[in-house]
Amino acid sequence: MTTEYAARKNEECYEHVYILHHPDEEREACRPLRTAPAYDRQKKLGAQFGQVNGWERPNYFGPVGADENFDHQSRSFRRGSWWKYALAEAKAIRSGVGIIDATAFTKHIVKGPGASSFLDWFTCNKLPKVGRINLTYALTDAGTTRTEYTIVRLKQDEFYLVSAGAWTDYDADFLIKSAQDKSPEFGYIEIQDVTSQWGVFAVAGPKSRDFLSQLVRDEDQDTALSNARFPWLSFKRLELEMCPINAIRVSYTGELGWELHHPIEMQNYLFDLLQSAGAKDATPLEADLPRFVDMSKDFNGKLQMEKIGIRSKCVTFLIDGPVDADPWGREALYTEDGTERVGRLTSGGYSVVFEKSIGMGYVKPSYAIEGTKLKVKIQNALWDAVVTSDSPYDPKNEKLRNG
Repeated sequence: MTTEYAARKNEECYEHVYILHHPDEEREACRPLRTAPAYDRQKKLGAQFGQVNGWERPNYFGPVGADENFDHQSRSFRRGSWWKYALAEAKAIRSGVGIIDATAFTKHIVKGPGASSFLDWFTCNKLPKVGRINLTYALTDAGTTRTEYTIVRLKQDEFYLVSAGAWTDYDADFLIKSAQDKSPEFGYIEIQDVTSQWGVFAVAGPKSRDFLSQLVRDEDQDTALSNARFPWLSFKRLELEMCPINAIRVSYTGELGWELHHPIEMQNYLFDLLQSAGAKDATPLEADLPRFVDMSKDFNGKLQMEKIGIRSKCVTFLIDGPVDADPWGREALYTEDGTERVGRLTSGGYSVVFEKSIGMGYVKPSYAIEGTKLKVKIQNALWDAVVTSDSPYDPKNEKLRNG
């Protein structure tokens, strides 16, 4: 970090001498400074950021469009207002799949004729074989733990080291000085700090394999992420559609998962790709199309459709919105009092018949009842919306049949 950064953070310490400190506080000086490409996208989705070593990283995703002071006001010696959002995210990973932004991880390449001997001396665990990974530690001269590393062996004498985001300069300094001291003994050792060159998304949860398998480009897409072809604690180069990925089969959530190390310049493409894959298509029953499904017969996908059940349901809304704008789709839907987000529009426009905005979208099943009053956010304001019949104009198609 620069001298100016250090000076400003030092001044902030003085400003906080007589301020009550909470265990979950995030200090604001010099922020935002280091932002990964997906920062703006994540912020629009409700991300509340913390910082580590200058990097902005999402602590949790709160309400979309929240006041700038939302996270600050959430702090407490008890569970803050952030608790329910963090809890929901943890449950999502336990039961389904989630994405964690780990771009702030420190990353180094260690390579050269002396790299293997050096790292064998530098860390206390066995080095992995090519294409495998290992968790290991660099110790101090006193035998205590200094740094935890995930080591990926890319080639016989080339390694990719991942360590904590807070210690980039600390780890780099120790690595470089140690390599300089030992190179006369082991041979040439090259150290590269590649922290800012690679982004990292961790994808974890029992459904993470199914989630990623949609996107993998492989000669056998169904087995590309199987235990046989991609075992635990291994490394593999993948292609997720157009994005090259250095994938590591490891997870620190207790569930199945992968770390997706990707070129930082392609992060927005990958983030959008993962988001679109996560917004899986609804079943015909969720889309309120049961009249087009003959449940008396067997058909492809029937068992899986029944297993999915009704997660959310598509309904039509009549909206008393602004006089000069209409919904386009993706607008958030809230309870009538505006306190809880319960769904999202998928499309919208203006109805010349009803002389107001009309939209379609998915809501929790308990709200998919004709006459239910909700709110829809258009142009950063909440407007009245009411659930109506799926075809409010001529629902029996009489004009089509008899016109």
